[in-house]
Amino acid sequence: MPKTAALYLRIAESIRHDVVSRRLPPHTRLPSEPQLVRRYRAARETVRRALARLQEEGLIYSRQAVGSFVAEPRIEQDLDQLFSFTEFMVYRGLKPGSRILTAETRRIEESDSPILHYLRLRPGARTIYLKRLRTGSGEPLVIANTWLPASQFPEFLKHDLHRHSVYEIMGKMGHHPTDAIQTIEAVTLGPEEAGLFTVRPGAPALLIRRVGYAMGLPVEYAVDYYRGDRTKFRVRLGVLEQRLSQRLRQEDIVL
Repeated sequence: MPKTAALYLRIAESIRHDVVSRRLPPHTRLPSEPQLVRRYRAARETVRRALARLQEEGLIYSRQAVGSFVAEPRIEQDLDQLFSFTEFMVYRGLKPGSRILTAETRRIEESDSPILHYLRLRPGARTIYLKRLRTGSGEPLVIANTWLPASQFPEFLKHDLHRHSVYEIMGKMGHHPTDAIQTIEAVTLGPEEAGLFTVRPGAPALLIRRVGYAMGLPVEYAVDYYRGDRTKFRVRLGVLEQRLSQRLRQEDIVL
């Protein structure tokens, strides 16, 4: 490995250690490029390569004409496990919170509605609609839009949505999702969503659409916005490969 390449990686690792160990808390301004040049006895281009690498990893961010700063740590979530947001926050050691923006019954008349399509409902069907701002230790992280078939959850809105998670209530009513199909796409936030997240319009986000099933029956359709600067998703491909191999063996297919 060339000496220059090795040096920029060592600089990045040194700063990374200070960030991960919380020696440099979130939003701390890093030393200026000239200061880093002197500290590491490196060329300015080498220092810039190290900072660029850290920015690609989401550990730091930059402000034009101001400098580089430590980014908020991203919350990592496994996509091969179905958690409620409350369960996931507790699992990550954060205090879950929720602000109810809308909780009502809605009749869907449009025949081409994706809500009717994914929940396998007919035009005119009634749904439970919830819009919530989900927080972790007081910080807004997710805007959750959820539709449930009202015929499966006739008493849903009588439950305390502030004290119990949606999945917990669904379980009490006999339809806790056992599996789901999710799609993920990168989007930019409009004024309404950005305002709820207290970020600027146009900020990056991850849009997740989910259909939750209970014993093969669709019981949940969700459209959730996750803050792009605070979220990271992980998939354990080995598990998926193992499941595929098991299925192929069951079907006597030779790889």
